[in-house]
Amino acid sequence: MALKPNLIPEPALLDLPDDQGMLSWQNIFLNDQPVELEIGSGKGTFLLAAATQFPNHNFVGIEWARAYCDFAADRLRRHGLTNARMVRSDANWWIRAHVPDQSLHALHVYFPDPWPKARHHKRRLIQTSFLQQAVRILVPGGVLRVVTDHAGYFEHIRAVVGEFKLLQIIDFVPPLPAADGLLVGTNFEKKYVLQNRSFNSLALKKP
Repeated sequence: MALKPNLIPEPALLDLPDDQGMLSWQNIFLNDQPVELEIGSGKGTFLLAAATQFPNHNFVGIEWARAYCDFAADRLRRHGLTNARMVRSDANWWIRAHVPDQSLHALHVYFPDPWPKARHHKRRLIQTSFLQQAVRILVPGGVLRVVTDHAGYFEHIRAVVGEFKLLQIIDFVPPLPAADGLLVGTNFEKKYVLQNRSFNSLALKKP
């Protein structure tokens, strides 16, 4: 993976011990601004744009691939953004272990791994168990936004959401001001636009 060498992810990299327990966003960001979480941040393109355009919000990105996570954290550091952090971890586990109840104003899931083979479908992020965690960690009125280019995965998401009654389907409103007609502006989206792929989006609100 050819990424910039000599990365300096600190202080944007949030490295917690596994036994840390539930964390305090106020202790991390030293303020009580609304917090938003992105799952699968990749190189941090969306996170960088969101933290720049909304300095009155705090942002956390979770990425499993260490190279991408360090790259994203280094980008945040170089841009001097103190309202954003990166986490290198499995999102499902980290959320259960560390994210407090009713502490997030938004969850962003853009182009998650579709795990297309049937035997791998159980690895897909959007499952009933994940939606249950979303209800737990979102504040009332909080929103979960999902975008995918994989038609089969989107059918799976619609089926799971259709059976889950604790979140309300709402119109998908892009989280950032429109740029070149993109929905969210991630690296994957920019790449897939050039491949003429179609996208599916969904937004859910905690009543």
